[in-house]
Amino acid sequence: MQTIDQIIGGPNLTGVIQQTTTGVPDVFPPEFYRGAQPVDGDTGEYTVVTGTRATARIVAYGSPSQQRDLKNIAKKPVKLLHTIESIHHKPAVLTNLLNYNDLSKQRLGIAEVTRQTREFRQVFDNLRVASLTSMLFTGHVLFDGQGNLLPPGSPAIVDVNYGVPSGNQGQLDVYNSGKPIIDKAWSDPTANITTHIALIRKAARRLTGYPIRLAFYGANVLNYILANNQVKEQIKFNPAANVAALQGEVPDNFFKLQWRPAYEAFFEDADGVNQDLVGDDQVMFCPEPNIEWLGWLEGTYPVPTNVGAITSDAIGAQGNVSVATGMFSYGQVVSDPVTVKQVAGDTFLPILKVPKSVFVATVKF
Repeated sequence: MQTIDQIIGGPNLTGVIQQTTTGVPDVFPPEFYRGAQPVDGDTGEYTVVTGTRATARIVAYGSPSQQRDLKNIAKKPVKLLHTIESIHHKPAVLTNLLNYNDLSKQRLGIAEVTRQTREFRQVFDNLRVASLTSMLFTGHVLFDGQGNLLPPGSPAIVDVNYGVPSGNQGQLDVYNSGKPIIDKAWSDPTANITTHIALIRKAARRLTGYPIRLAFYGANVLNYILANNQVKEQIKFNPAANVAALQGEVPDNFFKLQWRPAYEAFFEDADGVNQDLVGDDQVMFCPEPNIEWLGWLEGTYPVPTNVGAITSDAIGAQGNVSVATGMFSYGQVVSDPVTVKQVAGDTFLPILKVPKSVFVATVKF
């Protein structure tokens, strides 16, 4: 026999809410979601690193050490994103759940709660996916005054700014020299895409030391690449590249990079309008996912383990509360009308430890 609390799920999203079902398209592999670091409450900090390209100094053998100060390393305090919402399961569902003498009806109730819970879980997964996508493609995650996620470039009340330099965006004037890497639009068949990508790879090594391995691209980029004069010659003698091109994808290992389409990324805003998270003419270049440059913070939140329990004092009541990290969920029976209220939430933040590690190119301008 299962209790209501067991069916709804415990504070760490156990039970029927444990399976991730993402409603918005997720263009990133699972490795981009690993490396979560727990912090207390909704505040934390992480180390921002730009790295060093300097070398050690030589001295005469036996000389005393020379003092060196480590530069370009800083602690960044942050406020995590926090969300908490609730739904009410219909009284008929509760009736079936409590029908312990009719196993078939109880299974119907469990199945319906499972369906609704998975639907509920999606909004929290969606927020994580959309936040990561927005961070990597814009360097910001934006919200309005009601806590609604906003599309890139919107005026916002809450702006999570990751400090990605302007030179790492657009045409990629990474050295602030007035000579951007993308000096000719990729929509022009004569653009030297091979040189552009080689220069991006070189800049990544110089700026951060992390080699570029992945390229996530918008809707128009494949056509630009396939129409390029240089690229057409390269593909002509590459059967695997020909097959990939016919399937509507940039071939893997093309320019020694793993290419991933990202143009399906979107979310539904507060007005029910689908908002793109990736520009049609954007390419986001980044290293392989690694906790050295990318990660997550997960905060804690108190959740009840025995809703409605009465104790002699506040200290005793603490036994009915636990602390959940990241996502959480709990349910309770409420009256007027009698039903089950399910509460769920999340406390988290995607973090970009090396802001110069991503290059978000606009290839048509």
